[in-house]
Amino acid sequence: MTLKITEEMENSLILRLLQEAAAVCFIGDSLTEGTINGGIPWYNPIRQWISGRIVNVSQGGMTTTALLAVYLREILNSEAELYVIAVGANDILFRDAEFCAVTAEEYIQNLQSIRTAVVNRMPEAKFVFIAPWIAMDGDMSIIGGMKPPDTDLTYKSYTSALEEWCSTTGDTFINANEYLAEHFSKHPQGNYLLDFIHPNSGPGVKLYAEAVLKQCK
Repeated sequence: MTLKITEEMENSLILRLLQEAAAVCFIGDSLTEGTINGGIPWYNPIRQWISGRIVNVSQGGMTTTALLAVYLREILNSEAELYVIAVGANDILFRDAEFCAVTAEEYIQNLQSIRTAVVNRMPEAKFVFIAPWIAMDGDMSIIGGMKPPDTDLTYKSYTSALEEWCSTTGDTFINANEYLAEHFSKHPQGNYLLDFIHPNSGPGVKLYAEAVLKQCK
């Protein structure tokens, strides 16, 4: 399912970056891999506007700690010009200190380490950081039946830290969650989500791609 690009979306910074890059590396968790919906990543509806080579470094359950410990070599080997990084929801939801960044400070430290390693190899690389994907109410069986009670506050903490950090690095920051939450408040969540967080392969990924473009001026 492709996304009709409106005049507002045409002016989106991320769309311009995607069109200009000779190679794009998408980095993330199950929403970027398409783990649950048959392999359709959130950016699939805008794929036709990406002119360069696409590399996808993502996996269901991905955390920033796992990215740094296990997937850094794969990220570096992509040698992309643009890195679009959407990770952090699993750090927030699972909170296992062995596999997750359990504080906003550690979350930013992990991303900084990844960014530094990329820049050391590709000094002219550009980065887009997307805030951790929103977790809605619904089937929470994947994380034991319930979200941690302070999940909303933790999302705000990690998102605020990411936005502040991006303001110091000059990288593009996108928070698509308010747009998504407002949409779900007006339309049946089940039309777009397979569970509490994963968009389906049709209207779901289309909505997520739209949210990213519209929230990146």
